[in-house]
Amino acid sequence: MISFFRWLGKFLKHMTAEPTGALLKPGDPGYQEVHTLSSNLDKNIKIITEIFGLCDDLMVRGLKIGRGKKQVRVAVIYLDPLINHTRLQQGLMHCLQTIDHLPSMGVTTEWLINNALSDGRVIEKKSFVEITDEINRGAACLLIEGLDQALLIRLAEKIGRAVEGPVTENVSKGALDAFNEDVRTNIALLRKRLHTTRLAVENLQIGELTKTEVKLVYLKGYVIEGLVDEIKSRVRRIRIDGIVDSGQVEELIQDSAFSLFSLLDSTERPDKLAANLLEGKAGLLFDNTPIAIIIPGTLINQIQSPEDYYQRYWFSSWIRVLRWLALLTALLGPSLWIAIITFHQELLPTELLMTILVTREGVPFPGLVEALIMELSLEVLREAGLRLPQTFGQTISIVGAVVLGQAAVSAGLASPGMVIVVALTAIASFVIPTQPLSNTIRILRFPFMLLAASFGLIGIIVGFSILTYHLCSLRSYGIPFLSPLAPLSFGDLKDTFIRAPIWKMLFRPRLTGYREPQRQNPDQRPHPPSRKGKKFIRRRK
Repeated sequence: MISFFRWLGKFLKHMTAEPTGALLKPGDPGYQEVHTLSSNLDKNIKIITEIFGLCDDLMVRGLKIGRGKKQVRVAVIYLDPLINHTRLQQGLMHCLQTIDHLPSMGVTTEWLINNALSDGRVIEKKSFVEITDEINRGAACLLIEGLDQALLIRLAEKIGRAVEGPVTENVSKGALDAFNEDVRTNIALLRKRLHTTRLAVENLQIGELTKTEVKLVYLKGYVIEGLVDEIKSRVRRIRIDGIVDSGQVEELIQDSAFSLFSLLDSTERPDKLAANLLEGKAGLLFDNTPIAIIIPGTLINQIQSPEDYYQRYWFSSWIRVLRWLALLTALLGPSLWIAIITFHQELLPTELLMTILVTREGVPFPGLVEALIMELSLEVLREAGLRLPQTFGQTISIVGAVVLGQAAVSAGLASPGMVIVVALTAIASFVIPTQPLSNTIRILRFPFMLLAASFGLIGIIVGFSILTYHLCSLRSYGIPFLSPLAPLSFGDLKDTFIRAPIWKMLFRPRLTGYREPQRQNPDQRPHPPSRKGKKFIRRRK
């Protein structure tokens, strides 16, 4: 019986043991004996091929370098779809095959790097886990007989689209390049705008299987004190098998998990990220996704658009006022209509009230049901327009909205006034620059409609008070979500509801840019030259 339990224990231990090269890290029991290279070339090749298992695209090419009796066996291992074959043949294989004389003291990795390998970034690794990770990223692994180190040459083929314009953050004036799925290209777009050694780029990694590459970017000496350490702490405590988009990380590192509001701003524009870094914030760039995360985030920042700083200040201020009015319309438009036609008809002029009553005469539903039918129909049409093929999705969504609205009015299911209110609400929601905030307003619209149908304007006031209290309680990495409105900072109001002239915004935001508060020199207001001490040339008559 005792032997049976011993056998059962060994069997269970064998079944639960991790395979060679699995997610073990340095310091784990047995790591040095099993998970590091040996000086036996055939053994190393066998272990790497066993780690990859059934991978038909894993290529192992063996050859000999040197001439005569001093030849040394080497092997090049790579994944065929990830390698740039031109660079592999010309930069690596050709260099190895043209080696004639080997050093008398034997081949070393240092000698190969200095005398044989000329293309690509070369790094040395001993661990099978690190070696396979680099191979999965598009590196070619060079194994040498008699050495317990591998040389990894990054010859990855660039897979992805070229730099294109933004999709969700379009502007009529300004830069027309946007992030794409290659994180190195995104870093290049950012450095193209910030030509300074203060720009720091730190590498992080998320996902036990995907090993998604994440770049933490910030300006040294400008970033909020303690923000970088806090971001690293939150990212490193993520334990998940895979990350395929920045939105997954956003849910895992933001402060309030159950809030409808996104406490981290996101963008696909490198100019917007660069502007936020100049204000003392930090950013996260992800491989395989074109969306960057800006930390910390505020409500004011989500209502602003990069185009506000590319237009004249008076026009940008007018657009911001319209944007705030559109935000309130998208949030409270249907609920105000329901409250007025249900409880507060005395607020309307007599002629307008009679017109509304005539149009609602044949509608069998109360205002709430009527609004829910139209709003839910609009949401379905909006999602259908996004999921349909691009060639005819927009046409179907527009035609569907027109036909559905006209059919609802003709059938007596909705009044023309409600159709107009719902249409204005939908248009106003598209004015909001950032998609997360627009989605939040779309959801909050329905609770306000229920409050308006139950308690009228009092319900709307109570709901708006609760929403304001919730916004005041939110924090994003220690920064109040409603700053600079709460707590109030008069100096920062120049860039909230309106935009002051560039020459008036002398200082960075108080809560994020306090380490380097002064943005520019004073007295830069443009004006004609003074006549004192100046000689002017009179025009000839």
